[in-house]
Amino acid sequence: MIKDANENYMYAWEKVIFRNYSYVESSKIAEAISATEEEVESFARATGLDKFEFNSAWQKKGFVTIIRNNWDLLSNDAIARFIGVTGKELEAILSDYDFLYVKLGEKPKIETPVYGNPKSNEARLAEIKKIVDETYVKPKVMPFDFYAGEEPEEEGTGFSEGEYVVKDRFISNYCARYTGVLLDDELADYSEEYLKRLKKTGVNGLWLHETLRNLAAFPFVESFSSDYEIRIKNLKKLTERAAKYGVGIYLYLNEPRSLPASFFDKYPEMKGQKISDDEYCLCTSSEKVRKYVYDAVKSVVESAPLLKGIFTITMSENPTHCYSRSWNGVTGHTDCPVCAKRKPYEVVAEINNVMCKAVKDANPETAYISNIWGWAEYMGWSMDDTFSCIDLLDPYADVLSVSEFDKEFTRGGVTSRIIDYSISVVGPGEYTVACLERAKKAGHRIWAKVQVNNSWECSAVPYLPVFELMTEHIENVKKLGVSGVMLGWSLGGYTGGALTACSDACKIGDFDCRSFYRKQYGKAADSVAAASELFCKAFREYPFSVNSLYEGAQTLGAANLWSLKEDGKKSTMVCFSFDDYEVWSAPYGLDVYINQYRKLCEGWEKGLEILEKAEGNALFSEYVRMAKASYLHLNSAFLHAEFVKLKKDVKANERRLSEIINAEYENAVGLYALMAQDAKIGFEMTNHYYYAPANLLEKLLNLNSLKKTLESVR
Repeated sequence: MIKDANENYMYAWEKVIFRNYSYVESSKIAEAISATEEEVESFARATGLDKFEFNSAWQKKGFVTIIRNNWDLLSNDAIARFIGVTGKELEAILSDYDFLYVKLGEKPKIETPVYGNPKSNEARLAEIKKIVDETYVKPKVMPFDFYAGEEPEEEGTGFSEGEYVVKDRFISNYCARYTGVLLDDELADYSEEYLKRLKKTGVNGLWLHETLRNLAAFPFVESFSSDYEIRIKNLKKLTERAAKYGVGIYLYLNEPRSLPASFFDKYPEMKGQKISDDEYCLCTSSEKVRKYVYDAVKSVVESAPLLKGIFTITMSENPTHCYSRSWNGVTGHTDCPVCAKRKPYEVVAEINNVMCKAVKDANPETAYISNIWGWAEYMGWSMDDTFSCIDLLDPYADVLSVSEFDKEFTRGGVTSRIIDYSISVVGPGEYTVACLERAKKAGHRIWAKVQVNNSWECSAVPYLPVFELMTEHIENVKKLGVSGVMLGWSLGGYTGGALTACSDACKIGDFDCRSFYRKQYGKAADSVAAASELFCKAFREYPFSVNSLYEGAQTLGAANLWSLKEDGKKSTMVCFSFDDYEVWSAPYGLDVYINQYRKLCEGWEKGLEILEKAEGNALFSEYVRMAKASYLHLNSAFLHAEFVKLKKDVKANERRLSEIINAEYENAVGLYALMAQDAKIGFEMTNHYYYAPANLLEKLLNLNSLKKTLESVR
């Protein structure tokens, strides 16, 4: 039996200080653990944390990081105080900030940490300080300073003039807040400087998400749409600001949103599918609901006449109409007595057409784009159902499909299919080709959603150095005759990396990646081309699956804490990865999964060897940082998988486990050093920083403890 495998490197109250010092005020930390502020500062001095200066930006721009770091340590009330919100506001963040409550997983039972006298542990604190001192690097850039230290203006961006065959190219803002942007009258997340940078890439559109009740009056309960006047005013302002740079603003609507059960006491005729005892869908078969949606969408478009487009998703995680999700695990079913008499595709086409007519009536210059994500087998739809829905759409509606959806591929002898978020498997899939051809034949403009720069395959790095895979995908969808491309979801929008290359690939003619490299990286172009070829070949070995994307260890990378004991925990979406390999290695199985990652890492190492021998401009230096950071995340996932396998028999595998721990230690040190050089590393819009410097230092303490445990079993 392995005892205290990863718990004995710090007590819970010490972890509270370690994970929050310089991110949260010392007075708040002290209050959370029943200590004095001086006791917190004393611990910081004893462990070397006093090198880190307090940065208040974490509480406004990195509150997701703070929540994640304290999820297993503190009550929600204490966490709320750390980020300066009320308990009710924290509940809203957990619910509305891109399903944060799902990412964090079930809240563990918390015993409030209480400060203890550290003097009895002076030797251990000295050991912690030694590791912190040895690893600490004075940061060249501050967190959230995403463009600090970047290339001088005169260096090439790769952008070149030319006629676009794919006219519209839009993406999300890499560093904007996921919600609340339109409550800021300054629109700081969409500054003039940011829009200038975006224009240089050749991308001419930005999308952002907002709910309809936040943009237009909800006529039934006024309080449900409070502050909508502020948001719609600022949406108009944003469209005007962006238009000066040739950038159009697209609004993502996923409507109509569900409502509390109490609402339907007064409006029973609008009551749709039951979600829970406290929540129901608005039934879109109700004329009253359709009129509300029409009026609200029309109001939004009329209020922001420069709005470039609205795109919708009508089958999604959010409960909207009565067929919008699987209820109780049953697809293509509803308990709504009205909608149950109708086909799912009839309900979906109808609500799309309501919104489409509203857009068309308000401003024919504003595009209406229907994203057909979820019109698929996993939601109980046949291909005939999808075709029927496309056929029922208003001719004014454009049709967008995730390009790689349903693409078949084989890795490690295992054949599978893509849903979305793939760079390693290049689309389009047969489903997308068939659906877009059907839509085009019916007179609809067609769009493809591709994923550029990064994906959930490795989302903590702003771009993966596999540009040829991304531009190959663009070239493929270009042949379908698409009018536009959506270049990514909430991730991948950094105004650098492959974004310019992918935009250039949308022009008439074939894209030449080597020519792009020469403009971008100068004398290092040949080295980049040679390394990239190896990176792309290696990345095609990625053990892709939805399980791997969401539950795999590549997201937190070297910040993911380990234990030599079986942890018995469930991994969570793009967050914590634990021992439940049956989940994150599916459908490959653990051995194949490990072998695929081994091939990926070995190929990547060969590419890094080429880059280490080359010299180039500042853009090249950034490319090298991204290549290294990508490797460190992918290699951590490989090591984690092998570690989980071998720890089932610690004594028999002690030697290899020691090697794995040492290799992971180097990964954490390397990632820490890169983070000190580049504020982009570790950040994603909806997750903020997956890890702070303190998390990487804590991993070193964790690994050091594991080394000692292994020594005891020799």
